[in-house]
Amino acid sequence: MYNLLVIDDDKMTHFVIKRILGERFNLIHVYDAQEAVNKLSEVTIHLILSDIHMPGIDGLEFLESIMADAEHNNIPVLIMTGKPTVEKERGALNLGAADFIKKSLFKDDPEDVVERVELKLTTTLEGIPVPKGFSVSKKEFVQSLMEEVQSGDFFTISRRLCTLLHNRFDINHIFFWVVRQNEPRLILTMGVKELQKFGPDDLVNEKTFNDFSEKPKPYLSNHAFGNDMGIFKEASKEAKLPSEIGIPLYDVTDREYLKNDRKIPESAAIFGYLVLKRNKLFTTKEFNFLSKLLIQSGTILWRYFKKI
Repeated sequence: MYNLLVIDDDKMTHFVIKRILGERFNLIHVYDAQEAVNKLSEVTIHLILSDIHMPGIDGLEFLESIMADAEHNNIPVLIMTGKPTVEKERGALNLGAADFIKKSLFKDDPEDVVERVELKLTTTLEGIPVPKGFSVSKKEFVQSLMEEVQSGDFFTISRRLCTLLHNRFDINHIFFWVVRQNEPRLILTMGVKELQKFGPDDLVNEKTFNDFSEKPKPYLSNHAFGNDMGIFKEASKEAKLPSEIGIPLYDVTDREYLKNDRKIPESAAIFGYLVLKRNKLFTTKEFNFLSKLLIQSGTILWRYFKKI
């Protein structure tokens, strides 16, 4: 169970948070910033909920210190306030807060609070080291993706995810297909002009796609226009893209993923197929990183896809 550190000098706030989040998470309650620092040295904390107004070090000062702490700056911090202003929200986000929550949400929309916490836990990318050669930090990637997640729109989030992959990870071409009953629907194609002509009718005739549909698991090919795995081989050869990664996205929400200890249940079906093509060979470390990153991100996409 995930450990959430709740920092607030108001006992009623602790009571309300326990009622909303207590059954899903292990809550650790403290009443000022120094108590919080002490707990951080004793217990592994996965997320922090901190009031903005507290005696001594206030919430923003505590946030600023946490972001400067090399040991704890990867912990997502959600700043809470009963009297929100644009200036306070902007200040918290500029200092590195993962989110800014109005305390009125605890009463008006507790499920929204639960979803925000779950989303932040899902996107911490815990246990996924970034390989050498990738110029983006996990935190930067998460913050960029979460800007669109707040909109709650599947297509917008999908485009942001693919744009980040294209720009930050040296991916030359991306296909994103939604797959239902083995029938693909092209959501997005981005990159090389020669590959943008292919649609679902072309994909269903590809051996790699049919093999993938039977056993949907990530694959890596560094000779994608030869006898190895790879779609649209001739066009890929003409475009000089020898490397391909194929990644399944599963019918699993971020909530289910967290409950299952960040693992995809064996019984999960697929809802998506992401293909990344590159003119530079993929290392095993890059493959493992991108596979875990996208399968984890896919749990957020599935939550919003279901709302369509």
